[in-house]
Amino acid sequence: MITITAFIRAKNDSADLEILNNLFTRLIDETRKEPGCQKYELHEVKDQPGLYIMMEEWVSEVALESHNTSGHFTDFVTSAESYFTAPIQEFLSTKLI
Repeated sequence: MITITAFIRAKNDSADLEILNNLFTRLIDETRKEPGCQKYELHEVKDQPGLYIMMEEWVSEVALESHNTSGHFTDFVTSAESYFTAPIQEFLSTKLI
């Protein structure tokens, strides 16, 4: 099992966030259909609009690589990156308990 937590910082403008949320919705809907996806959740930090946390679980490295090269993921990155205020921070982790 591969677990990824990503911090995504976006412009804190309601029009930009609405567009970005629509892009996230399409990405998440398609990603959850992937056979190797165990979990793909997006959270927004309650007191910090525009700060998102993506939580992912994949069955294997192959499944993750397939996702990272999928059309819906690469389309999302291309369409959404202009709304980000910083590079996405990704953390690969292993469940301990």
